[in-house]
Amino acid sequence: MNLEDLKHHFEIAIGFQSTLKGVPLSEENLELCKEFASDIHQCPRSDIRIKYRGPRISNSHHTLKEEAHSFDVYYWKRYS
Repeated sequence: MNLEDLKHHFEIAIGFQSTLKGVPLSEENLELCKEFASDIHQCPRSDIRIKYRGPRISNSHHTLKEEAHSFDVYYWKRYS
């Protein structure tokens, strides 16, 4: 993913709680987005959360990473 793609997913997330929305799933994209979000929010990577998007085949409450086609990135401050 290049900078223009990252900017596109950042703009899609405007108006939502997520920092990045609808990013195609790959390990490279996952690491890049975690780093980007931690830089944007000036927080440790442990405060960055990933929510996987796709069909809910094996569980009706959440999408598993293996079943996902994309993901969203969220910032949630951990309580000390």
